[in-house]
Amino acid sequence: MSRSQKPVMLIRVCFLFFLFLTAVFYWRCASRNDKNAAKGPLLSPHCIGDRESEAVNNEFSNPVKVTINGYDSHAMEPFITRDGSYLLFNSLNDSRDTSLYYATKVDDATFKFVGEIAGVNGKPPHLDAVPSMDMEGRFYFISTRYYSHDYINVCSGNFLHGRVLDLDSQPGNFYIKSPGWIVMDAEVSPDGQRLYYVNAHFSGGSVPDRSDIGIARFSNGYFNMLANLPQIMKNINTEDFLEYAPSISSDGLELFYTRLNPCNRQPEIAVAKRNAASEPFGKPERIGALSGFVEAPSLTLDRKTLYYHRKDEEVFSIYKVSR
Repeated sequence: MSRSQKPVMLIRVCFLFFLFLTAVFYWRCASRNDKNAAKGPLLSPHCIGDRESEAVNNEFSNPVKVTINGYDSHAMEPFITRDGSYLLFNSLNDSRDTSLYYATKVDDATFKFVGEIAGVNGKPPHLDAVPSMDMEGRFYFISTRYYSHDYINVCSGNFLHGRVLDLDSQPGNFYIKSPGWIVMDAEVSPDGQRLYYVNAHFSGGSVPDRSDIGIARFSNGYFNMLANLPQIMKNINTEDFLEYAPSISSDGLELFYTRLNPCNRQPEIAVAKRNAASEPFGKPERIGALSGFVEAPSLTLDRKTLYYHRKDEEVFSIYKVSR
């Protein structure tokens, strides 16, 4: 290849790569009708009408739309920091200019917009999204900046007053390093010792044909999968739902997450509980107080408030319910 041909080839490769990423991440912000029209297999080829009656959790009530003073665009993937002082979120998941922002707390339903989280957002086209942070200020998020090199797309750094320092890719054995696979979501536990992540596989459509939640343990800078992961998650990951967007309680006994219902193609938020951190999670229950297109739960440290995003007509907004 001549020197004059190399820049042209590089541009073509980059263009095709970003087209792929657009398809991968668009499904998270597609409308219900878009999901119904998606080509290729979504989940099971038929609605499972004879499954057990769905369990409903009624501990939460009073859905309230969160006000972010000074911000009037899409707000998705909320994360409330462990001390409750910051609300972290990202803009629309379109992979063109998906950026991370933060706001300071006024009260549980009101926050004051500050701006972009410095040090994490790339230049368009880019996707930097799904923030989370442990109690020591270690910040984690999903980014496409390294994916084309080694399939790694979870990044981490140290959060300090709205800026992330020492940013780098997060190593571990929880990635599936094969075409079509990507880590779509991740949340770190409050103590920083567990990463709850989502491996998703795309085979051509805008919706993944597989999406499961995993858990990795921190050791010497790496997050490595639990040896007994299939047993721990046996009631969570299924053939008939897409499971994604996990949020773990401070005691490790409640796992909130989003699942895409195979019958109505509508996302819903569920919770699964267990009696001890060494036990498998029990059977999930849908959060009964939530309705409409809802995703991405984030539980406060005291377990009393659950934040999430909801699609209101064509705009995504952050909401909360209380226990």
